[in-house]
Amino acid sequence: MSSLRGVASICQPRQKIIVSQDKGNPRVSHRAINENRNLVTQYQIDGAVIKTGLRCDFLVTNEERKTAYLIELKGSDIDHAIDQLEATAQELKKELSSYSLNFRIVCTRDIMGPNSYKYKKFKSKYNGRVDKKERVIKEKIS
Repeated sequence: MSSLRGVASICQPRQKIIVSQDKGNPRVSHRAINENRNLVTQYQIDGAVIKTGLRCDFLVTNEERKTAYLIELKGSDIDHAIDQLEATAQELKKELSSYSLNFRIVCTRDIMGPNSYKYKKFKSKYNGRVDKKERVIKEKIS
């Protein structure tokens, strides 16, 4: 089982804008806006926290509001992104149990559209705490 223990956050504790970006494709990113300068963390999940199996790219948390954002930066395979997010949530289930969990898929292009069965089922399962956009998601987390 993977753990966040012993893994350092890759952002500053009260950073105003936390950017999760694919090094291979800088046009695809998630930007978490921390207007109130809450205590935040950001972890590179893929290859740092979880090294094998399915896993998403990043985890961003607002420690004061107890919200967590699992982020997957993707080309166009939305079904695979969903599998990666769910596997990460399961792997970190114990550590994220006190957080309101949110899922973010940022893709270069959406070939399936918002009406795909798997995406609708995923969004329904998590009561709408799922967001999918092309290129950039920019959201307030404080």
